[in-house]
Amino acid sequence: MLPSVTTSTSIPARREQPLPAPLQRLLNVGPEPRHPYVYALVVVAVATVVAFALYPFEDLANLIMVYLLATVIAAVRLGRGPSIMTTIVGTSAFVYFFVPNRYSFVMADLTYLQTFSIMIGVGIIVSTLTSQLRAELLATEARERRSRVLYELSRALTAGDSTAQLEGIVREHVQQAFQARGRLMPAPPRELPAEPNRPMPLPMSVADLAAAERACATRQPQRTGAMHLQPLIVANEVVGVLACETIEPTAITSRGDVQLVESFANNIAIALHRVLADERGKRAHQRAEEERLRNVMLSSVSHDLRTPLAAITGAVTTLISDGARLDDATRRELHESIRDDADALERHVRNLLDLTRLESGGLQARRDWCSIEEVVGCALRRVDSLLAGRHVDVQLPVDLPLVRVDGTLLEQLLVNLLENAVRYTPRGSPLQLAATVQGDLLQLVVADRGPGIPAAEREHVFSKFYRGEGHRHATGAGLGLAICRAIAHLHGGDIHVDERDGGGASFVTTLPTGGQQPTSPSDGEDPA
Repeated sequence: MLPSVTTSTSIPARREQPLPAPLQRLLNVGPEPRHPYVYALVVVAVATVVAFALYPFEDLANLIMVYLLATVIAAVRLGRGPSIMTTIVGTSAFVYFFVPNRYSFVMADLTYLQTFSIMIGVGIIVSTLTSQLRAELLATEARERRSRVLYELSRALTAGDSTAQLEGIVREHVQQAFQARGRLMPAPPRELPAEPNRPMPLPMSVADLAAAERACATRQPQRTGAMHLQPLIVANEVVGVLACETIEPTAITSRGDVQLVESFANNIAIALHRVLADERGKRAHQRAEEERLRNVMLSSVSHDLRTPLAAITGAVTTLISDGARLDDATRRELHESIRDDADALERHVRNLLDLTRLESGGLQARRDWCSIEEVVGCALRRVDSLLAGRHVDVQLPVDLPLVRVDGTLLEQLLVNLLENAVRYTPRGSPLQLAATVQGDLLQLVVADRGPGIPAAEREHVFSKFYRGEGHRHATGAGLGLAICRAIAHLHGGDIHVDERDGGGASFVTTLPTGGQQPTSPSDGEDPA
């Protein structure tokens, strides 16, 4: 059975009505002091001093009011027992100091005996009623405090989207509510190592871990010294343990504190169960997505590798079986076909390896001061055979400065963009390659005159294995643009695609230039 979020109280329902505001201010005095009976004697002493000051001017009946006032003050400030003692000691002081036959407990007139009896009775009644009101106010304040801290905890837990966030929320609110250090433990309980950039968890001893295991097994709270362990239960499932290390071993032992801890545990358990369910759902979705990508990759790679391999095998078989009967032009054509298909195989394998290294973090950008003209020239030479029959308009300003980039990776980015343009545009259509520097940013543009890319697909084209509508049967594994974006991000830049005026697509890469130009060759070297 899960603990209720709201805590119960033993005060009867007829006392649930709020007290009047003036009475609340009068009785809102906090807990009793450590030595209440000593304070009660002090109150009687002060009342006696005041009575001595008023004795020459007032009747004895008025002096009795001073001691009744002292009784009320003691009841408000000190509680029922000290207030009754104030009544008895105050009455005795009044008899001793002010009743005729002063400085003696022998009364000259026995008629005062009835007055003193009534005075003691009234004082006891007043002290009892006032103490009850005070106890009711303290209980009301305790309920308000529990409701407030539970509301603040619930509101904070709704914003927690991970176990790390929930741990921080638990630490903060347990500290505020109980002056204790709090920690969330998984089920089954185990000591978790400290993680970077996260606060040091509450250390758990062997005895604490054993008690946490008992709490999970018995589904009952456990106590080891100053450590209070509360199981977190949702839908009859133990999802964890709330550990609270108190400053004093006697803390969290009262019925109200135990109920508050149970309510804390109930709210935390619901939030933790939600987060764990979300994390399990995300992991399941991630596994499904990984499986889908794996299937797509295997299908794509098997097709993209099998096609050139089949062409190479066919060309080699023809050369072996019929090579002597073929003329030189045919043999040259078969050799060129083998070369082109081998280059295609090399590009597919290279893209797979590059993307794997980029995503795993195994590839780092080795920045150095590079000439954009040289990088562009190397990229064009690498795709020279693919660009046969196309006009490439290269626009590079004569005053283009050096930029601090990884020249090899930037060359690969341009090669992938040019290969992508060749693959998805009509044969013989022109291309444009331009570079500009604006402030601290380098902008590279590869534009074509192809069919263009719809606005809804412009972000998807940079995803792995993605091919737009109408290009499902295009060659390539669909990794080139994903690699381009990874290279751009590795340099602290980005890449996007725009619609080109007059038709076509324009791929724009923006990278930081690296800051101030080097003044000597050694300035451009990376530190060892």
